[in-house]
Amino acid sequence: MENCKKELELYMRFYFKSNPTSTKAEETQAVIAKAEEYIQNTLPTIFSKNHVYTTNQKALLLSEAGKLYNVIWDYNESAEKFLTKAVRLNPKNADTWHELGLCVMKRQDLEFAQSCFNISLGIVRTAPVLTSLAIALRLVALNHPEPAQTEMRTKAMELIIEARRLDPTHGPANAAFATGLFYCFFSTAKTELQYLEKVVENYRKALRECELSRTDVQVYINMSTCLKFMEKYDETLESLQKSVEFDARNELGTREKRDSFVKYLRNFAESVQKKGRIKAKRLAEMVGDLKKTASGNDGFRVKIIGNVGHEEAIPVALVGVDVNGEVYGITVYNCLSNFGFVIGDTVTIAKPDIRELKNFQIPSQPPIHVEFLKWVRVATPTQIKKNGVALTDSVVARAFTTTQTK
Repeated sequence: MENCKKELELYMRFYFKSNPTSTKAEETQAVIAKAEEYIQNTLPTIFSKNHVYTTNQKALLLSEAGKLYNVIWDYNESAEKFLTKAVRLNPKNADTWHELGLCVMKRQDLEFAQSCFNISLGIVRTAPVLTSLAIALRLVALNHPEPAQTEMRTKAMELIIEARRLDPTHGPANAAFATGLFYCFFSTAKTELQYLEKVVENYRKALRECELSRTDVQVYINMSTCLKFMEKYDETLESLQKSVEFDARNELGTREKRDSFVKYLRNFAESVQKKGRIKAKRLAEMVGDLKKTASGNDGFRVKIIGNVGHEEAIPVALVGVDVNGEVYGITVYNCLSNFGFVIGDTVTIAKPDIRELKNFQIPSQPPIHVEFLKWVRVATPTQIKKNGVALTDSVVARAFTTTQTK
């Protein structure tokens, strides 16, 4: 029956692709009908008058039927009914307790769900149940203030680490581990991109090892957020395209996320290519000013020649010209939303992180081909001198973004 359940899950996840005009209600009805078809064709009649089942046999049949009904995204009363009967007949079946917990979690009964998961773990500790309990704890944590929220998230991470130790190839555990790291980065004052690389590495591990993870919209959304922050723009776009593909009805607003990113990329590339749209004479004057004020090895020095407007406060996106007249984009992270620069400011960056993008296609109407784009990524404004004055911690703000819970 495990194969039937997996087939049904994939049938649901790809239903819209085969039925692009269908509604969510029609999809749910189709999946339930498919589940009932599996039950009728694969499971013996649960209450057959022609056969006497043992208690455990009847519990197993009820459990398998409940699992199939529980495949749909939303809560299903029939699923809970079958699974509840199954655990009453055989309270020692860890798998059924786990499925019942997943079922009631869909109707937001997180306390009952945790009880089901803990009973299951009391029978046998497995990676899937540990992961489910961790996810339930994270959902509960959302409704608690600090320090309780951090304590719950820490406990959830401990459960996920145990799950990965028990089964390093369990896709949902690797995705949940990545999400824990994701939250830690974006809710604290972290700037090390190696940390985000570890997040992306674990999301990709989940995608490689789990077919269902490869259709999980939340994985692609979170991964694209990391890649965007790391400024791996080609990979960001690829991940956003995947999120749109598996969020077919745009229930999580993935189209808007993708379109907003495409707009930012277009504006950023055009602003750099067009030299901030500043007049040639004014540009030459700024380069001349830089040459007059050249000072030792303070770092990479540019004059600000343009600002790049976009929908998000971070990064602050700018265009600058160096002493040689070469134009760069500049992106500044972890700064307050009201922090910025004006045209003509001199910016000195102690250790410039210079990025390049070559032969990149921005999907727009018409498509924009970026032959070459160069910019400097600044992790925090304290790495900058503005008009010769070092910026202080007063302009620093921690990175923050919406976190998916899985």
